[in-house]
Amino acid sequence: MPYIPDMLDEKVQAIFSEIAGAERAKWLHGDVPSRVMEQIAQAISSEHPPEVAGEIGFHLGDWQGDAAFLVALHLFPERFTLEEIRDGVRAFLIHAPQHIIAAARLAGNSIDDVFREA
Repeated sequence: MPYIPDMLDEKVQAIFSEIAGAERAKWLHGDVPSRVMEQIAQAISSEHPPEVAGEIGFHLGDWQGDAAFLVALHLFPERFTLEEIRDGVRAFLIHAPQHIIAAARLAGNSIDDVFREA
């Protein structure tokens, strides 16, 4: 599984430590299980069987490190080099879409490429 390089992850962590505190920032590391997977599953459990809700929670929480990079980039683009942006985008595009597609399918949504020209 691709990952955000350590130096880039450290930069993202520093940004989130500044704005949210070190305790909250530590939960955004890509190698730390997401704290919200179970909360997502509970929130959607009335619409899906428990095992499906759990899988959706997993797929929406597993890429929190990738999401943290994108949010940090949106907030402070001037703090990132072009190489860091390239590496972070590459890691996101390899990892996150598969989880999003899997979660959408589990939730019963069709997955069509609405941006693809006919």
